[in-house]
Amino acid sequence: MKCPQCKGKMVKGKRTNLPYESDGESIIVVKNVPALTCSQCGEAYVEINILRRVEKILAKATGDGLVMGFVEYEKAA
Repeated sequence: MKCPQCKGKMVKGKRTNLPYESDGESIIVVKNVPALTCSQCGEAYVEINILRRVEKILAKATGDGLVMGFVEYEKAA
């Protein structure tokens, strides 16, 4: 796979942090999310199946009343 930004090579096995703000009400960061990272520009991309898990993690966190915080992907997925 090539990077959509610079056409560099995408590398598996890297991780990234994904910050989310919901309606200005909450800020949650999902840490250490598996990602593809461009070896040239460093841009990180998360595959759709991982994003679906992140969405479930966020729904649970906000449903539990978390307003601001960090969630570890591996522990919550």
